[in-house]
Amino acid sequence: MSFEELLSRRAVERVTVTPREIAELLALSKRDIRAAEAMLGTDLDWAFAIAYNGVLQISIAYMNHLGYRPRGEGKHYNTFRFMEEALPEDAQMIRRLQKLRRKRNTTIYEQSGLVSEKEARDVIAFASRYYASIEAKLPRDITEQLPKEDA
Repeated sequence: MSFEELLSRRAVERVTVTPREIAELLALSKRDIRAAEAMLGTDLDWAFAIAYNGVLQISIAYMNHLGYRPRGEGKHYNTFRFMEEALPEDAQMIRRLQKLRRKRNTTIYEQSGLVSEKEARDVIAFASRYYASIEAKLPRDITEQLPKEDA
């Protein structure tokens, strides 16, 4: 679905965001990925959900960089639909985002205990790779604003 279709369906809207605001989302994403790692010994469902949130935050940061944000119902779904359009060269990685979204919804809203330790570790590793991939696509005026411990 093209950016124009996403706009016309009101799945996304145009937005102006400063590099500093985008850098804050990057910092949140990194924080969530670290928190997910720390949660591994405590609650696997939450470790999965927190890693997912890290993926969501960096996806929104990339959207903001391009001048968009998700809108209306289904913001997570719309974020990942946008990313499909924005990064066709990363199609395999982006398709995984929708699978993670569905699993996260099930573990948060329907049933606990669904996430295995291997799955939680895999999602955290994926979140770290995804973060690095998206961060590498962002301009330096954004990434240079990250606090040194998050850079």
